[in-house]
Amino acid sequence: MVTYYRYWGKAQAKGMAVECHLLPYHNLDVAAVGWRLLSPDRPLTQCLAAQLSLEPEALRNLLVFWLGLHDIGKFSRSFQGLFQPTSNLALVPPAAQYAYTERHDRLGAVVWEVNWRDWLEDGTLQWPGEPSRSTVKTLRAALPVFSAPFFGHHGQPVSAGNIDVEMFFCCDEHADDIEATRQFIADWASVVPPEWPVEQLSSEEWVYALQTLSWSIAGWATLSDWLGSNQDHFPYRHEKLPLTDYWQIALKNAENALQETGFNNVSKPLPYAGMSDWFGKQSITPTPLQQAAETVEISDGPQLFILEDVTGSGKTEAACILTQRLLAAGHGDGLYFALPTMATSNAMYSRLGNLHRRFYTADSSPSFVLAHGARDLNDDFVAAVAAPQPSDLDYTASELSATSRCNQWLADSRKKALLAEVGVGTIDQALMAILPFRHQSLRLYGLARKVLVIDEVHAYDNYMQTLLSQLLAYHARQGGSAILLTATLPRAMRSALMAAWQKGLGQPATKPQKDDFPLLTRVSEGQPLELPLGSRKEVSRSVEVAWLTEEEQAIEAVIEAVKAGECIAWVRNTVDDAIHAFEAIAARHPDPERCLLFHSRFAMVDRQRIESQVIERLGKDSTPEIRKGQVLISTQVFQESLDCDVDVMISDIAPIDLLIQRAGRLQRHQRGARCLPRLLVLAPPWADEPDEHWLKRTLPGTQAVYRDTSLSWLTQRVLRRLEAIRMPEEARDLIESVYGSVSDDIPDALQAARYEQKGMQRTAGSMANFNALNLEEGYIKSDQWQEEQEIGTRLMDEPTVNVVLLSLTDDNELVLWAGESCHADMLSQVKLRQSQAAKLAALPSRYESQWLTLHERYKALKYTQPWLPSDDPECDYDTQWGVRLGSKEQTP
Repeated sequence: MVTYYRYWGKAQAKGMAVECHLLPYHNLDVAAVGWRLLSPDRPLTQCLAAQLSLEPEALRNLLVFWLGLHDIGKFSRSFQGLFQPTSNLALVPPAAQYAYTERHDRLGAVVWEVNWRDWLEDGTLQWPGEPSRSTVKTLRAALPVFSAPFFGHHGQPVSAGNIDVEMFFCCDEHADDIEATRQFIADWASVVPPEWPVEQLSSEEWVYALQTLSWSIAGWATLSDWLGSNQDHFPYRHEKLPLTDYWQIALKNAENALQETGFNNVSKPLPYAGMSDWFGKQSITPTPLQQAAETVEISDGPQLFILEDVTGSGKTEAACILTQRLLAAGHGDGLYFALPTMATSNAMYSRLGNLHRRFYTADSSPSFVLAHGARDLNDDFVAAVAAPQPSDLDYTASELSATSRCNQWLADSRKKALLAEVGVGTIDQALMAILPFRHQSLRLYGLARKVLVIDEVHAYDNYMQTLLSQLLAYHARQGGSAILLTATLPRAMRSALMAAWQKGLGQPATKPQKDDFPLLTRVSEGQPLELPLGSRKEVSRSVEVAWLTEEEQAIEAVIEAVKAGECIAWVRNTVDDAIHAFEAIAARHPDPERCLLFHSRFAMVDRQRIESQVIERLGKDSTPEIRKGQVLISTQVFQESLDCDVDVMISDIAPIDLLIQRAGRLQRHQRGARCLPRLLVLAPPWADEPDEHWLKRTLPGTQAVYRDTSLSWLTQRVLRRLEAIRMPEEARDLIESVYGSVSDDIPDALQAARYEQKGMQRTAGSMANFNALNLEEGYIKSDQWQEEQEIGTRLMDEPTVNVVLLSLTDDNELVLWAGESCHADMLSQVKLRQSQAAKLAALPSRYESQWLTLHERYKALKYTQPWLPSDDPECDYDTQWGVRLGSKEQTP
C-alpha cells in the first residue's frame, strides 16, 4: 500500500525536536482558507460566478478542488528527500538520485501534465460519465487555463516544459510517488467533489472568460497559500487522520485565521447621507460637482466616472461621495486612492484619516493602509499599524487586537497592502498589477471589487497612460469601478480613457460629445453620460499673466514683492536653475532666513524637514506675520504635493497644464483682503516665427526637460491672446489650444522637435504595450517575467540610482546621514539620474568594511550607491542646497 502521508514542512524550536507537518494536511489548510475566502455570499465570488455562468456554490467547489492540488509537486522524491525525520514517522525514504533541482510548483505542473489523462479515465478526477475522445480534446485546451493559477501559486506562472517526470518522481513498487499523488487527489475529490462545468468547457467563449479571470483566481490562490502556511493558525500535525476528518479541523483553523487577519468579515457599507453626516456639521452646501456626485444615477455593472473641475471645487470629496454610493450599491468592497507621487499619497492618507470610516457601519473596522515605497516614513501610517484600533477593548500593549494584527499583516509588504479594504498610495502600486512582477496577480486580486480612484490623471506621460488604459480595461472586466479626477484633461486623453473602459466592457468605443467645463462623465453599459456642471464663484479664478524675458527681471520682481511684504514662489524647471536663483535671491534678501530652496535632490530626511518648513510658512494655517517676505524657490515638487499658497507666482515657461496647476497655488486660501494675485512667466521674447533655438537661448534647462518646444510656444501664444488664466470658463480653450489638433499652426523651425517628441511618445506607448502582460491570454508562463528592478511603472530617459549619503563621526566611523534616527536607511537616500550618480566619487576603500556592516544592518541599503560627500573633491551636499554636482569649489 502506497501512502501519501508525506511531509510538507518542518519547524525547529530552540531546545525541541524537529516537528513535521504532513503534506496532505497543508494542501487542505490552504484549500480551507480558499473555501472561506470564496464563500458564495461574498460579492467577488458572485461576480466571478456570474461571468463564468456558474452558481457560486459550484464555482467554489471547482476552484477549491484545484486549490487543494497546488502543492502536488511536493509528492516528488526530490522534494521529500529534503527532510530526514528524527522521530518514528513512517515517511518515504530519501533517494540520492533524485536531486531537488526544480521548484515544487513547476514539478506540480509536470506531474499533472503527464498524468491527467490517466486520472481522468480511471475516475480519480470524478469526471461525470465516460470521457470520450472529444472530451480529452476539449480538456487539453481548457485544463491548462484551470491549472496555471494553482501551480503558479508562488507569484508567477510556471510551465511543465520538457522536464522528465522520472528524474524527480520515484516510481518503484515500494514508494510510487505518482501513485501517492493519485491516491491523494482521489481522496481529496471525495472531500470536495469538483463540479465540472461539462457544457461550458466546450465553449471557446467560456474558456476565454476563464482566461481573462485567471489572474484574479491566481491572486486568490496565492493569498490562500500565504495564509494557509502560517503555523500560528495551522499548527504542524503528523498524526494520521482521514482527509474528511482533517478537513473539518482545517476549516475551523481557516475561520480563525481569517478572523485574526481581518479577512473573515467584509465591512458593511452605509448609504450616503450627506457630507454633514461625514463631518458632524449641521449644514454643508455641496459644490456643483459634489451635488452632481450626490445625484447622478448609479447604474448596473462596472462604471467609470471622470470628474473634470478646477482646483478647489471639491473633487476629492466628490470622489468620496461617489465611492460611498458605489459601495452601498454593491459595486465594491473597498477603495484604492492612487496619486502621482509619494508626497501626494502622504497628504491624501492624512486627509482620508477618519473619513473612510464614515463609509461603513459603526461595527465595521475597515483596514486602512498606505502603500508606497517609503510608506514607513509616514508617521500616521506607522501609528496606524502599531496602535490598537479605537473599537478594541481590554487589549494590552503586549497583546495586539485582531484589527491591529490585521493591519500589521497587510502592511508587511507593498504587495499585501493593496489587499486592505481602504488603501492610499501611488499609481505605481496599481500599475504593477499589469506588469510581469512576481505576485502581480495578488495586486489584481486586491484591486478586484475595489473602487479605484485616480487623482491628477492628466499628469501621466504616454508610457503611464498606456499602462493605465490597460489597467482600466481589466478593472472593468473583473467587475470594478473607477473614478478619475483632473483639472486639465485634453479631449484626446479623455477619449482614450473612455475607450479603454468600453473595451473592458466588450463595447465599441464612443468619442466624447461635449466640451463643457466643468464636466462629469460616466461610462457604463450603453451610451456614456456627459453632464455639464456649474461652478462656484469662490473657485472661479482670473489670474493675469505678465511676461519676463530675463532671469534678472525675475530676481528684481522677487525683491520688489519682498519689500511690499508679499510672499512669493518661483517655480523653476530644473534643479540647477533653482539653486542658481536661490543663490542670487538669498544674497539680496533683507532676511535670508525667509528664503527656502525645495527640490528633489535632497536626502529624504532634509526633504521632510523642508516640506514641514514650507507648510509652516506658506500653508493653510500660516499667519500674515509668518508669510511676510517669504520666498520659496522650487521645482515641480511644490505644485505637485503641498497645500500651500502665495501672493506672487513666478514660473519658468512650461506647457499650459503645468502653468494652470502652478497658478492654482496663488491665493488658494481665504485670508481676507489682499492684493490681486499675479503670475509672472519667464519666457523667451515672443516670435511669430521662432528658430529652433528660440527656447534654449533663454532657458536651456527648460528645453532639456520639455523637449517639444512647440508646446511652450503654443502655451505662450494662447496666454498672450487671452492675457490671463480664467478658470473655469476658458479651461477648454487653454488646454485644446496647446494639446488639440494644432499641428498646422506650428512654425516650421519647431516642427522637428514636435515630430521627435511624437516619435518618442509612440515609442513609449509601444514600450508600455511590450512590457505589460497580455491579460487576455490568461495566467500563463512567458519570457516577460522579471524581477521588480528591471521593469518600471514609469519610463525614464535614463535609469535612476538610489544614493545613500554617509558622514563620519569624530572617531572616523562611517554612519548614515540621518544618524540613528528611525528609518535612517531610507531617510539618508536621494534619487539621482544614472549620469548624475556617476559623477559622485566612489567610496574610499578604507571604508569598505564599515559600509558592508551598514549594508548588512539595514535592508533598505540593497541596490544603493554609497556616497561620502566629505571625501568627494568635486561634488558636495548641504542641508540647504542639496546635492551639487561638480561645483564644490563654488559652494559658499
